[in-house]
Amino acid sequence: MKKLFTSVLRLGVGEGASRLASFALFAYISRSFGLELLGIVALSQTISSYVMLGTDQGLRMIGARLVARDANAAPAIMRFVLKKRLISCAVCVAFAIVYAWKGPVPENARLYIFGFVLGVIPYAFSLDWLAWGLGKFGWLGVWRAAVNLLFVLGAIAAILLTGTTLLPITIANGASASLGAVLLWALWRFRWRSSPSESKRVLTEVESHFRWAVVLPLGMATIFNLMFNNFDTVMLGAMASAREVGRYNAAYKILFVLFGAFYLITQSLYPILSRAKGGRKTRQTLAYVLVALGVLGGSIAVMIGIWAAPLLRILYGSDVNAIHLLRILSFAIPMDLCVALMGTVLVSQGYDKSVLWGAGSAAGCNILLNLWLIPGHGATGAAWATDVSYLVLLLALSKSCLTKTIFGEAEPKAEALEALSTPA
Repeated sequence: MKKLFTSVLRLGVGEGASRLASFALFAYISRSFGLELLGIVALSQTISSYVMLGTDQGLRMIGARLVARDANAAPAIMRFVLKKRLISCAVCVAFAIVYAWKGPVPENARLYIFGFVLGVIPYAFSLDWLAWGLGKFGWLGVWRAAVNLLFVLGAIAAILLTGTTLLPITIANGASASLGAVLLWALWRFRWRSSPSESKRVLTEVESHFRWAVVLPLGMATIFNLMFNNFDTVMLGAMASAREVGRYNAAYKILFVLFGAFYLITQSLYPILSRAKGGRKTRQTLAYVLVALGVLGGSIAVMIGIWAAPLLRILYGSDVNAIHLLRILSFAIPMDLCVALMGTVLVSQGYDKSVLWGAGSAAGCNILLNLWLIPGHGATGAAWATDVSYLVLLLALSKSCLTKTIFGEAEPKAEALEALSTPA
């Protein structure tokens, strides 16, 4: 418990600084330029996040899981991760550039989207997953804080100097990502590197984890998970105005800060869960923790519902016509806490396909509901679609946690990834 607390604290300091910096940029944009530019930047960041996940394809989770089990195999793992990421990045960036050029987005958002998409390229070289797997949570927190602080401070300073927004925001984003990648490579080269295990057996075993048939299910699961979280932003950009996108994201960004605080715990738990055993007693503990998370999340949702108006005014200078949206979205808080923990448990135990089906079902539900609700209700319809999608994911992951053998109760079933089913 002490080790977990220390890990969360180290990661939390950097993550907190990172999220506060992002929030500061959104507040600055909202106060200085209005909801339209806020919506454009939010849409650009959302689209670039899909390119980022398409580049990664779940490789960061596989790489972190393997490094947590055998740190000496890190050099071999790095080669496979880098090779796969470069291939995926080239394909995803190309598709996203075409979408920015010809896709259904507001005309005044196209160049912003183009700039943010190019800013994903340095991520293909990032070693954040290595720091995660090695348990270097302090350095991981420093990296996250440094990247976001450089982006936000650079963007705001350049906006004030030039009086424009396009180039300052997009160039600051790409430059900060590049410097962040360089930092992690320097740390690997001079501080983390250990004696490599390069035997033929180790290389063969590592290679088996990175077959496309193994990688793609987890990659699709992470993309589906993101889709049910924020694909409504992309659909609002296609079916409504940039201002409506800004209004929706003004409310949703507040929840992301809360979710991010809990993700610190799940990220710190992931390397530990990858090695964990414990049988039925651990499953019972998981059930108690989920109930506690539901109660905690429900309490937070009630408080946000009560204080929605003053909270928005403090952050954005006005309520940006998003009070009702924030109250609707707050229903998702207890569900998000539970699905975040259950998803982490299932992936750490090798049940990638269970998460894939759950996230895919939730994403499909989210898209269909948005197609139905956004034309008549705009951002309000998107908010209700998010809540219903969370419920679908909660039910799907709950079923998997109840029926799958986890924490050493028995060997994982055949659907689990063969190479990931044997703990170190």
